[in-house]
Amino acid sequence: MLNEVTWIAKEPRVRHAFSLCRVVDAGTADEWYDLLGVIQVPIDRLAPQKLRDQLLPWALATLSAGGYNFGRYHASYSTLDEDDEPYKAFANEVIDWSGSTVLVPVEQSLGG
Repeated sequence: MLNEVTWIAKEPRVRHAFSLCRVVDAGTADEWYDLLGVIQVPIDRLAPQKLRDQLLPWALATLSAGGYNFGRYHASYSTLDEDDEPYKAFANEVIDWSGSTVLVPVEQSLGG
């Protein structure tokens, strides 16, 4: 008599990434996100929050180095789906960019 073998599929490895989008028609009913790029990032299983802390510095460095124009941008730390698209987000940053630096709302710059 042959033993019946049951194969258990391995769980797919969860991949993590940073992504950057330009927010088109920001603040309107027609607002949409233009995905500019995605970079897969390794996760430290002992300190996963480290990636969350690195999202904004990465996004600002990317905007600076990429010569991106004035506008609103959206950065995200998320998992990736099977098509290498951002999937489940852990952290998000909205960045109002002057073309060379972050724009600060008037009430924040006045201390209010």
